[in-house]
Amino acid sequence: MRIRNLLIGYYLDPDLGRGRRARLQDQLGARARDGRHALERTGRRLRDQAAGAVVQLETATPEEPEDDLTVLSRVESVLFGMPGFPRRSVSAEVVNGRLTLRGEVASEDEAGDIAEAAGRIKGVGAVESLLHPPGQVAPNKAAARRART
Repeated sequence: MRIRNLLIGYYLDPDLGRGRRARLQDQLGARARDGRHALERTGRRLRDQAAGAVVQLETATPEEPEDDLTVLSRVESVLFGMPGFPRRSVSAEVVNGRLTLRGEVASEDEAGDIAEAAGRIKGVGAVESLLHPPGQVAPNKAAARRART
């Protein structure tokens, strides 16, 4: 309580309080700006590191043919590491270098973007996209549903 009263008196002093308040305001503003700049700098560094890792994975040149598990691991690292990627609703499988993507995504455009990005990953020979938006039947199930009706 005593310290608070001293601080109040310090900043409300009729002779020097105005300058002290102005200095405090400048110092607090500078600290806020420094914190914002540090946060932005960290964000840019993390974004650039992620982009560099994606480029390294996409352009890796293996000396021998890779097994499907290695290619699947690379696909998951690249795709599942993308910001906004629907990890919980999309699954990936690689057989003989052919990548099959299954699951539900927000839109047809997102499905196309994911399939396109997957096709650029080193080691993926072909991409079969069974991705579909909510409310639509999965492409591999459509023929079976039509046959039943």
